[in-house]
Amino acid sequence: MARLKAKNDYIFQQIFGKPENKELLVSFLNGVLELEGRSVLTDIIIEENTRLRKDNPEDKLGILDVKARTLMGEVVNIEVQLVNQYNMDKRTLWYWAKLFSEQLKEGQPYSELKKTITINILDFNYIAIDKYHSAFHLWEDGNKEYKLTDALEIRFIELPKFRKISPDFGKSLDRWLIFLEDSPEEVLEMAINSDPAIAKAESILEQLGSIDEVKRYYDYREKLVRDEISRLEGAKAEGKAEGKAEGKAEGRAEGRAEGRAEGKAEGEQIGIEKERRNMARNLIAMGLSIADIVKATGLDKEEISKLKFK
Repeated sequence: MARLKAKNDYIFQQIFGKPENKELLVSFLNGVLELEGRSVLTDIIIEENTRLRKDNPEDKLGILDVKARTLMGEVVNIEVQLVNQYNMDKRTLWYWAKLFSEQLKEGQPYSELKKTITINILDFNYIAIDKYHSAFHLWEDGNKEYKLTDALEIRFIELPKFRKISPDFGKSLDRWLIFLEDSPEEVLEMAINSDPAIAKAESILEQLGSIDEVKRYYDYREKLVRDEISRLEGAKAEGKAEGKAEGKAEGRAEGRAEGRAEGKAEGEQIGIEKERRNMARNLIAMGLSIADIVKATGLDKEEISKLKFK
């Protein structure tokens, strides 16, 4: 039996999002957040995600993430994204803001708000820096030593960048990423042998692979990833083709070279606009408000309204 992909969002949730496996999430977060000494996490409260319901496995719009709270009340959210929809920066800010604001009930003071951390595990390159693990906070532009507040923390882990380096087995995060990746068997064995938490996670992964219902969900989520990649590539190719055609027409008047360049740029924009509209349709199906969809996609209210009633 082939090893399940631990970075499949459904499998990731089954391993790290279950209260009975919380020691695995504690170990993973200590590695991601680079916690040591007195600041290390020893326990955590997991809030189970039930958005993918057993009676509706075809709910391709379900967002599978892992949400937890530390004993200090800090909110932590982990999301695995395997397909680049070109909106990760705004998307993660929107989710962070939602998690941050949801903490307060009516009448509570702002002082009750706790630090909120979002962790994005991406199977594509997105941040324009070389390192695979980046962290963002609220710093003052002219004085990088001054942090306005510690309430915001957003992290990105980009798996393609990790695949290009030699892993450091002395780093907990590197060991966990070896587990998440389709690592060579001998490399995976080294990580398992050097970390009891990863050994337990691998054992759970093997057990999940023997459960028919889990395999069914797993296969469906894998199909969704393949379909989404094909859709985005098709939209991009179609946009480029349309752009080149328009570029040729303009080239007759303004010069063939300039027309091709403009046509290519316009084609890429057409592809992006199609992706935004498709994303809006998905969010409409999820029941989000028009205002929230405007924030997530950048489309105007009128266009979203038209999509809603088509």
